[in-house]
Amino acid sequence: MLAIALPLRAKLPLRAKRKSRRARVGAMLAIVLLLSSVAGTLLAVAAYQHYSTLYRQDMAVAQSAEQRLRAAESLLTTLAKHPFDTATLARARQAFAAAGQDFTRLEASLHTLPAISTALPVYGARIAAAQRLAALASDLSQSGAIGCTLLQTLSAAFHSPLSAQKGGITRTTLAQINHDARLIEASINAAIGEARQVSPADVQFDARLATLLATFQSAIPLIQSWISAINAFLAVAPSVLGIGAPANFLIEVLDSTELRPGGGFIGNYGIATIANGRLTAAHITDVDLLDRPFAFAGHTILFPPDFAWFSHFISPGGWSLRDSNLSADFPTSARAGEDNYHLEGGNVPVQGVIAITPAFIEGILRITGPVAVPEYQEVVSAQNLIDKIHYYQLGAGRTSAGQGLDYIPAPGGHSSERKQFTELLAEHLFARVHQLSAAARARLLELLVTSLRAKDVQVYFNQAAAEKLLQDAHLDAAIEAPAAGDSLFIVNANLSSNKANRYISSAINDTVTLNGAGDALHQTTLRYAWTTPGNVYGNPTYTDYIHIYVPPGSILYAAGGWTPQGTSTAHGREVWQGYFRFTFGQTRSIHLTWMVHGAAQRTAGGCRYQELIQRQAGSQVTINQQIALPGSITALQGGPMQSGPDAAALHQALTQDMTATLEYAC
Repeated sequence: MLAIALPLRAKLPLRAKRKSRRARVGAMLAIVLLLSSVAGTLLAVAAYQHYSTLYRQDMAVAQSAEQRLRAAESLLTTLAKHPFDTATLARARQAFAAAGQDFTRLEASLHTLPAISTALPVYGARIAAAQRLAALASDLSQSGAIGCTLLQTLSAAFHSPLSAQKGGITRTTLAQINHDARLIEASINAAIGEARQVSPADVQFDARLATLLATFQSAIPLIQSWISAINAFLAVAPSVLGIGAPANFLIEVLDSTELRPGGGFIGNYGIATIANGRLTAAHITDVDLLDRPFAFAGHTILFPPDFAWFSHFISPGGWSLRDSNLSADFPTSARAGEDNYHLEGGNVPVQGVIAITPAFIEGILRITGPVAVPEYQEVVSAQNLIDKIHYYQLGAGRTSAGQGLDYIPAPGGHSSERKQFTELLAEHLFARVHQLSAAARARLLELLVTSLRAKDVQVYFNQAAAEKLLQDAHLDAAIEAPAAGDSLFIVNANLSSNKANRYISSAINDTVTLNGAGDALHQTTLRYAWTTPGNVYGNPTYTDYIHIYVPPGSILYAAGGWTPQGTSTAHGREVWQGYFRFTFGQTRSIHLTWMVHGAAQRTAGGCRYQELIQRQAGSQVTINQQIALPGSITALQGGPMQSGPDAAALHQALTQDMTATLEYAC
């Protein structure tokens, strides 16, 4: 699954994810429409009486090219839902190739015009522009055809990425992909070169063509960034996808019902092996089989100073893999997890870390359907996943099933006696995934991409170049530190040794008031309610330790409702810390008043306020925000809805990091 995530998703700068998504789609559609418009209008500028026959012939060619491009566009649209449909890719490639041949004929015909024709007043510039646009259309059609060929190669290689059978991406396959990528880059660069030689004034005779050409020209930096991202990925693909030599990744299975900064308590871990882009092996085991023997032998890993808050509350005896994700910055937690794994005796060299939450596993179960665990005469679904795991690990099922200690290996040796149910469930689930249809695998791919954005799947690569790809795409689950603007990141940690978080609802209620100087005054209330009954399998008192990340230099005027634990700086942010306790049936509210100076910046057309709100992995929280501005709103992006001439409101579940951008008069 990891193997197919990166090439299919290159997230652009976090500043308005939705804006970046629209920009990509808009740029691609602009290219197709530009080609179609070129096909329909190029020859009008060359329509002389002396060449009327040639004009009619070339117009027929142009119309044919346009029809073929629209056919290719329609076929590519269907691939969004069926990415492994190689037959559709083949038809799209044929349509692009045929359109390219038409445009090449068109270009050659235009060049049969006398050379002096390009020197004619007014029409000469138009003829020259038509020749360049015909060449541009030919180059882009060629890149479309080669791109379909490349996608066919990838589709064949990744048709069943979870299968342990032979196949996948070999060095030979990768060499072919590199070759095709170079051809695409050359064609697109040639098209960019042609576009840059066309003056807007030369195509003003056709308003649609002028608009689309301008759109294409403005999209050139974006297109070039795609090319750079593809080249960067191909450079690291061997190590990430296990091409030539298998790649091993440390898997952390997080229990978000016992929430930790990195997404949840690490109750189970494993090693996933990827060879030639395919998941060839994966086993899940009880983290106690690693942590406890290490501790019983008298060994201790000291807590880093940054995590002393945790040792004071819950684990004075020493650090371990289970508690390694004490930072909401996943690269930091992943490195700590690797270090602890090896210090405690883990002997498999790994190329990185993958952490998954129950939400991701529930998503898989919605695709596979319920999975039987015959050894326990159980059927597990997305609806009962957490209940069944807790029942057999912590509840009455542990005793009734004869489960023993958590540091004694179960038969097979992959997990402990206490957590054998979880191990067997994972094996049966993997087996079911291997049997998925092509349509279901497409849904699985969509789930993976969504989960990466939501941090229900978090990935870290040891190789710096590969990790930078994640960072540039904002898929590294890091604590972001915007250079300007406003930001807020609330991180909770369950210090109660219980599974209460699934029963606790939380909300961020934030009123933001901007003044004429661009300062943002926040009145923030964090509300927690434990009103849903359920077995928490542990301490009936819930202790929540909170880190609040805000822009550097932010001023905290007042804070109430918690026991403060000081302030610090980390990851380019100001950090405020504190904790509170409550029990079932109670609610707690933490009130904060704080200021960010210069949160809004002046622009050529007014002022812009931009705020990044980050989601903690494994959390369930609602964001309710009111933003009052000192001037009339001129534009909104990223989620808020205008609620007045100079006010906006945001009310939604925080399912992923989001950026709100408000333009206003000032």
